[in-house]
Amino acid sequence: MPTSEFDQLSAEIGRSIVSRAAPQELPLYRSISQAYLQAPGDIQGKAVSKDEMLGFGMAEAVTYLTPVILPVLTSVLKFLAEEVKTSVHDQHLVGDALRKLFGRAPAGSKPMEVVLTREQLVQVRKLAFEKARELNLKDQEASLLADSIIGSLAVPA
Repeated sequence: MPTSEFDQLSAEIGRSIVSRAAPQELPLYRSISQAYLQAPGDIQGKAVSKDEMLGFGMAEAVTYLTPVILPVLTSVLKFLAEEVKTSVHDQHLVGDALRKLFGRAPAGSKPMEVVLTREQLVQVRKLAFEKARELNLKDQEASLLADSIIGSLAVPA
């Protein structure tokens, strides 16, 4: 699965998670995700405060979730793709398998059984938490994000 496809899927799944975890960010989600898709490296590695987003100089304690969720999801999807490759015989179906894990299987896609073990879910949560902390989210926010991702996997939308 090419990196751009991971990024696109990250944006798609990210919107769903942001709508539940930080619905106040939805009006900005499209522009932030498009900026991320155009230049992932520009957003990765830095949390963005509300004032930075609005172009003001004074920093505020509020950190946007959207710029962090996209690189976190990209990392999670890359991990899951490696895990899924062993059970999916046709490598071209890895993207479909990932979408199925998040409850977004394309219409008309081949039926396939994709199940994560408890250990894999633990690894996904740990990866998501660590990546979020690396991107400067506080422990509580990183934990919420990791739990939201696991919830999206365990209970597809």
